[in-house]
Amino acid sequence: MGKNFAIDQVIFLTNWVVIELLAIELLAIEWEPIYDLMQLIRNRASSIYYGWWILAAGSAITMVGSVHSSVVSVFFLPLTRELGIGRAALSLLFSLARLEGGIEGPLVGWIIDRRGPRLPIFIGALLGGTGLIALTAVHNELTFVLVYVGWVALGFQMGFLQCMHAVANLWFMKYRTRAMSICSSSVRLGPAIFTPLVAAIVITQGWRAASILSGVVVLIVALPLSLLIRRSPESMGLLPDGLVASSAEREEPAATHEQVITQITSPDGFGFGETLKTPSFWLIAFSTTVRTTMNSAFQVHFIPIFVWKGLTEQGGANMVGLVALTATPLILLVGWLGDRWSKKNILIMGQIAVAMALIILNFANGKSAIYLFTILFAFGANVSPANYSILGEYYGRRSFARLRGILNSLGIVGMVATVLAGWIFDTTESYSIFIVGTGMSAGLAALLLFLFLRKPERNGI
Repeated sequence: MGKNFAIDQVIFLTNWVVIELLAIELLAIEWEPIYDLMQLIRNRASSIYYGWWILAAGSAITMVGSVHSSVVSVFFLPLTRELGIGRAALSLLFSLARLEGGIEGPLVGWIIDRRGPRLPIFIGALLGGTGLIALTAVHNELTFVLVYVGWVALGFQMGFLQCMHAVANLWFMKYRTRAMSICSSSVRLGPAIFTPLVAAIVITQGWRAASILSGVVVLIVALPLSLLIRRSPESMGLLPDGLVASSAEREEPAATHEQVITQITSPDGFGFGETLKTPSFWLIAFSTTVRTTMNSAFQVHFIPIFVWKGLTEQGGANMVGLVALTATPLILLVGWLGDRWSKKNILIMGQIAVAMALIILNFANGKSAIYLFTILFAFGANVSPANYSILGEYYGRRSFARLRGILNSLGIVGMVATVLAGWIFDTTESYSIFIVGTGMSAGLAALLLFLFLRKPERNGI
């Protein structure tokens, strides 16, 4: 025993000496190249316009927030079975969120215009994440309505894409469409990742386990990142797009909150009431309503539609993920084009693509038809960067968030369309009438944009 103990002590002391010698050797190494590299990285990072950092944080927030759309789509059929209600009735419950968002949108826009986007983002992430966790406690239709509409949907309607579009419009002018496309692409990248994963968890563990995991992801990602969001470039002594101020401007202290408000509400932008008097705003609103109504309805019915076309529930979830994945680079392409080409033409092309995609979905069969539908639909349904950027281009920064909120409120039509889609299927056991009608609406929107959309003039409202 004693001999073994002595041997162990010798081994320990020997190892200790070796470690000490290695430490001395390491300290003798010239670390200057590593320090120089670290300093270079710090310098390069500090030279990047802070708006891009905010955009990166906001894109991560919207990406995890898009798990909500995955949850709505994947949970639809399991909830019809567990709650024992028809598709029209469940569509109505999900659509109440659109009604809530329509009421909530202008109010959130007013808060963003007056106080900045950080608060609604933080509150929205908190409500959305905890709401998904609380959703697992529902066991009947009434509690589902209370928790989903009064908690889950309230958070996700408040704190994600609407806020980040306002951030992009405040921090960027020259690159406004590109910035919005980055936010919008993250909304599609999220479902591309989350929808197949959520569906797999639902199939193996049940929808409650999937809801808990989704809520936890929202909380641990979105809450910390929301703290990085800032009011505006002027609030940090910066200018939109990272432009350099003149020497006289650089000598001035960072703008106070009141000065920021003054700069943002400068005369070069249209006032809220002034904008509502222009025909072009209502043309944009109609086109937006057609697109968001379609997206709302398909968000709920996408997997059931693919099941109706002959796929399994997992296969339908995989197709939803494929549509979202395909949309991600297309949205970035829209952003790149929107800063170089006519946003009006992009909106027209988007509506035409949707109309063609829905015709193919309804009348064609086979894998090639589904893949062609995927490409056309992924482009046409996701031209939102040009959609909201043209709003900023035509009417400025002054009332953007409130105008964006008005467009949200018109999305109430999506509630009617979502319920109608469920009722049509319950009645006819087919989605054909809904799909064809939606395609015709997209064609009408394209025609009206082509004939009448013009940039408004202040003296010619």
